[in-house]
Amino acid sequence: MMDARLPVNTAARDWRLGIGARLVAAFVTIVGLAVGACLVGWLSYERLSGELSRIVEDQMPKLAFASRLSKAGADIGSVTAVLTGAEIRAEYEDIRRTYAARLKALEGLLETNAAPTGSSADLLPLASAIRDNLRQIDLAAGKRFTLMEAMRSDVDELRWVQADLLEEADPLVDDIRFNIETETRKGAGAAALDEQRKSEALLTALSQANLATGLIARLVNATTLDELQEANAFLGDSADELASRLATLETWPDSITVRQLAARILQQSNPATGIPNRKRSEMQEAGELAALATENNRLVGDLGRLIGSEVVAIEKSADAAAARAAAAIETGRALLAAIAVLSVILAVAIGYLYVHRNLLTRIRLLAAAAVAMSEGKPTTQIPAAGPDELGDLAHALMLFRQARDELVQSAKLAALGQMAAGIGHELNQPLAAIKAHIHSGKTLIERGKSEQALVNLGKIRDLTGRMADQISHIRRFARRPQSHSHPVDLTEVVREALSLLEHRFEEEDVDLKLTIEQGNKMEVLAEPIRLEQVAVNLISNALDAVKGLETRTVTVDIRQTGDGASLIVGDTGKGIAPGDLHAVFDPFFTTKPAGSGLGLGLSISYNIVKDFGASISVLETGPDGTRFIVSLKGLE
Repeated sequence: MMDARLPVNTAARDWRLGIGARLVAAFVTIVGLAVGACLVGWLSYERLSGELSRIVEDQMPKLAFASRLSKAGADIGSVTAVLTGAEIRAEYEDIRRTYAARLKALEGLLETNAAPTGSSADLLPLASAIRDNLRQIDLAAGKRFTLMEAMRSDVDELRWVQADLLEEADPLVDDIRFNIETETRKGAGAAALDEQRKSEALLTALSQANLATGLIARLVNATTLDELQEANAFLGDSADELASRLATLETWPDSITVRQLAARILQQSNPATGIPNRKRSEMQEAGELAALATENNRLVGDLGRLIGSEVVAIEKSADAAAARAAAAIETGRALLAAIAVLSVILAVAIGYLYVHRNLLTRIRLLAAAAVAMSEGKPTTQIPAAGPDELGDLAHALMLFRQARDELVQSAKLAALGQMAAGIGHELNQPLAAIKAHIHSGKTLIERGKSEQALVNLGKIRDLTGRMADQISHIRRFARRPQSHSHPVDLTEVVREALSLLEHRFEEEDVDLKLTIEQGNKMEVLAEPIRLEQVAVNLISNALDAVKGLETRTVTVDIRQTGDGASLIVGDTGKGIAPGDLHAVFDPFFTTKPAGSGLGLGLSISYNIVKDFGASISVLETGPDGTRFIVSLKGLE
């Protein structure tokens, strides 16, 4: 038996970087990356929040200002085109009020702009220039509309004068015709001729007055200087002819009213004081108004360009802010993606290279080694010890295997002692009988009773055969079992196990109740030596359970089942405590006093039964005893 122990390097254990420290380091690294990702996200969102705040606090008011400014400029531009095209004062006043209101709105918008910069700083002076231009337009338009209203009034008056002139001339024409006829009948040719001249002069004056009135109306409606000059030239000729005819009629008292009305037409036809003079003044004012309108259009155009420049500048500022916000998002996104990729790489490296390929592989090897040792397999590969907790576990398993081997060796020695006692018991009786038969045979031979001596020799032969069978059974039980299962007679196996323990039933005065259902041969799939070992372990435990009790009974029941057979071993002991039921099949678990057992019997039996593809369990336990059941598979 080996007493050597594997050395333990405690100094190396004090400073080593174990599994816990490595996993903590990996966890801290991953948490650090997560914290870094959160920090990057926080910084990115902080920057984005700042940009959005600047957009809301700075760019949005500017964009709103630009929008209102564009609308105000467009409103003014839409009115400018029709401002100077109004033909009547009421129309002009309506347009002018709209224009002034929109201009005032623009000025109010510019005045409320907190800090005008760039092109917006020139908008307010330009709006003031437009208002000054509007005042000049008001003056020019006022003069023009006054002249136009005066000319319309004069034209209306002339039309009434013309109507009155025709009304006054009709009786005179009739009188002249009557006088001509009268003088002609009298034969006064000279008087008739004089009346004829008055008639011609009156009719010509009427026609020239009508012509002058029409030319004045045409002159009033003239839109160009050429039209004005042409109408004025025709009007001058007509006025001269009218004045000449009126001079002819001065000696005719009845024509005074006609001459007064015609004189009014001549007065309005005067280029210096009449309607032509007003028309020239009106066209001059119209020209001035056109010049002012051109200036107004220029100012409004400049205003539109400045507004456009301001809007573009504000849009560029807003675009720059949006670009900075987008850059903050992209930067944060790129950093988060990089951290995520790094975290994935680190997690995969830790999970695959360290946890999977290192820890799990070693754990599997250690688990396989532990399972193999729990199943009692002699050859177990334990991975090399490393500078971590698994290395400690491997070292502990090595120590455990060494201790197990020593315990198994001790168990073998103990079993050998018990078997030796059984062998002594089984052989002592035949040896004593042989000794007695030899002594008796010698006496019989000496007395010459050879035939009776032969009978004693036959009995000695039978006893030696029985001893040989016992030794052969013990040798067969100690032999290494086979590795594969095959049909085995469960009844025969149980009988042989009982024969090994027969001496204990006699020595300990234990009653055996063996029940074999119908006494049939029951074949199951197993290996005879290991199945006999299971039966021996269960029956031995039953004998141990009733030792020292008043009622000492062990029951062995063999039954046929639907798919095989079952072995039930019971005792009349004190039962298994409820807290110990879960551990009865664990290695080294025992409730026996120290030195009475190693706690390996049930564990070995459990693994043997599992190898057969069968099951073993506690059927029942209590104060009246315990029963174990082994369910074995039959032949298919």
